[in-house]
Amino acid sequence: MIGQSPLRTFIAHAVLILGILIVAFPIYYTFVASTHTLQTILRPPLPLLPGGQLWNNYSEALFGGIGRIGGVSVGQLLLNT
Repeated sequence: MIGQSPLRTFIAHAVLILGILIVAFPIYYTFVASTHTLQTILRPPLPLLPGGQLWNNYSEALFGGIGRIGGVSVGQLLLNT
């Protein structure tokens, strides 16, 4: 856009960056929560950095099974789709 003021450009970029943060933060926090134990997530303050349970949690979900669906692992469910 020709002749647009720098202030208007700054405001437009600030609004876009804010929108990206609003969309990206829940996705980031979901990943961070998946790397912690349940006790850590339920105890305030909320962690903002990844924890050390990534491999344990993901391997349990992919290969260990989920009790509510008859003990079938997520890996098996993905293969069946």
